[in-house]
Amino acid sequence: MKTEAVIFDMDGLLIDSEPLWRMAEQQVFASVDIQLNEQMCLQTTGLSTEEVVRYWYQAFEIERDDVELVARQLEDSMVKLIREEGEPLPGVYPLLDRCRELGLKMAVASGSADRLIEAVMERLALYPYFEFFQSAEHEAAGKPDPAVYLSTLRKLGLKAGQCVAFEDSVRGVQAAKKAGIYTIAVPETGMPKSPDFAIADNILDSLDQALRLEPFAQTSTTANLN
Repeated sequence: MKTEAVIFDMDGLLIDSEPLWRMAEQQVFASVDIQLNEQMCLQTTGLSTEEVVRYWYQAFEIERDDVELVARQLEDSMVKLIREEGEPLPGVYPLLDRCRELGLKMAVASGSADRLIEAVMERLALYPYFEFFQSAEHEAAGKPDPAVYLSTLRKLGLKAGQCVAFEDSVRGVQAAKKAGIYTIAVPETGMPKSPDFAIADNILDSLDQALRLEPFAQTSTTANLN
């Protein structure tokens, strides 16, 4: 089946936001007496902000009724950091330009809230590339549940076999695979790569390498995705 669209995760894939998330999480959770280090923050990669708060409240056996408030504080901190420090990851624009040249539809399927996605789209000037973005905050469950991908497929009007997904987290890869989409993992550089990434159809070191793959490559000597 011919590839018609590419679906991108956002955090840690289009924008180098994972270090910013770790910074924000350590600061915000310290305000509620939860001390996190960088390695601990890796445990919640791919979760929504409310899911992150619930995760650590449960892990530390803390009973509080301010999940939404702390999640909002975390988002506020991230929006500020994105607007001030957000930078694209290597290969983002060349791949997006190539997708556009090929006439492929593009969408973002992210676990982040709308306002975080909007901050990234504005900071990196990504709006011209994408048909739309879909946030898991509008779904019954976030990644690794496939809901955000299933909604994205419906909006695109395409079947899973007509799409390719790019993800940087294990939860994201699981979500895309459960939706039946050919999934390319691009784990965060410099971080230990979980063996759980093995379920991905392909694993790259950066988005730059995607230009060697069909349907993105300009030669016919590369491995076909279909």
